Amino acid sequence: MKQILLVFLILIMSNSFALDTEVKGFVALNTFSYESVEDRDPTMKMGIGTIDLKFYFNHEDFSAKIKLDLDGQLDESNNLYEEAMVNWRPIRNWKFSIGKGKIRFHQMSYGVLESHYSDGGSVLGTTHGLRDQDRKIVAEVVYGGYRRGFRNYLSFYADTKQPSESRDSDNLIGYDTSTSSDPTLAGKGELTYETEKEINTRKDVGFSNKFFYYPRRGVEFGLGVLYRDRKVDFNDNWAFDFSGKYSTGAWEYVFELVYAYVSNHPNDKYAVEHQYEQMGQIQVLYQLTEMTKLKLNAEVALVNTQQFNRDNLPNGLGDRSPNFGNSIQTNNYKLDVGIIWKLAARVNFKVGALYERKYEWKALQSLGYTTGYAGFRDAWQLGSGINFWF
Repeated sequence: MKQILLVFLILIMSNSFALDTEVKGFVALNTFSYESVEDRDPTMKMGIGTIDLKFYFNHEDFSAKIKLDLDGQLDESNNLYEEAMVNWRPIRNWKFSIGKGKIRFHQMSYGVLESHYSDGGSVLGTTHGLRDQDRKIVAEVVYGGYRRGFRNYLSFYADTKQPSESRDSDNLIGYDTSTSSDPTLAGKGELTYETEKEINTRKDVGFSNKFFYYPRRGVEFGLGVLYRDRKVDFNDNWAFDFSGKYSTGAWEYVFELVYAYVSNHPNDKYAVEHQYEQMGQIQVLYQLTEMTKLKLNAEVALVNTQQFNRDNLPNGLGDRSPNFGNSIQTNNYKLDVGIIWKLAARVNFKVGALYERKYEWKALQSLGYTTGYAGFRDAWQLGSGINFWF
């Protein structure tokens, strides 16, 4: 099926069929990196970082976009394409979209050597649960534009990965788990997931709104809100995002602040009853010459977690083994600096350095008393890479 889809897309690109078609792509290569993490042996790496291939189709008031995720887990159903969206622009300043794609919520400006925290850009690893809002089944309405001074994105969505519902009458939680084949362990183990092709409000439903304000050329502010109700969970999730960009002369400034509440099911892989997350980013770019740009990126992720208590699970349902009722605070700090050279119109070469520090504190309830400990870990990275757009 995957091979047939690729052949079909190539045939479409070679024939017009009254369509305006275009292919775009992106390849990120890690030419060299040296990574040192506390309590680990230093490592050197090189290879392919990211590969994206995008197909665009335009016909009258309609357009479509298909983005293939060639470096993802292609063995999973419907995972070859990261995006498959159809858009309709009936009148000026209005756009209606539906399909599988990305929710416009995070600004997520990338650093030099690592991507944004929301996209997993960490050497030491972060514990926040609100990640990049991609691979969603989404219906979106967009109104506005630069000339009007604002643009608003309203999205109705659900995740493509959903817990599999159980048909075992002995499974009290109602969902399949990794050990559900053993009748004595029904409802124990991690939830198992399956890929959905459509929004089923009985399982999962979410709303997101991102408003952009353009007071003048070179200035942009964004305010976003997100709400999600997944039926398997006992609490709803929500988040707020405030971001902005300012360009003047050779300088460009970028910032973003995110505050989120995350809660899931006791049988999830990373189960949390209550988790409050704060993420921030400040980025500065300076155009040194026509071919050379300096970049500084600073990020922080502050996460306060309350685990489920195995002796007091909601409704008494769920796996007891990993839920110790601990309170955990995890803070990550990252500084990423580097130089970017424009080798060609669509090719950049970058050299940079990254430093990251992680702090963790726990209140251990599982031992029958509360005790705290502080732990710091440090990591740094030197590296270079090539980005190629086509």
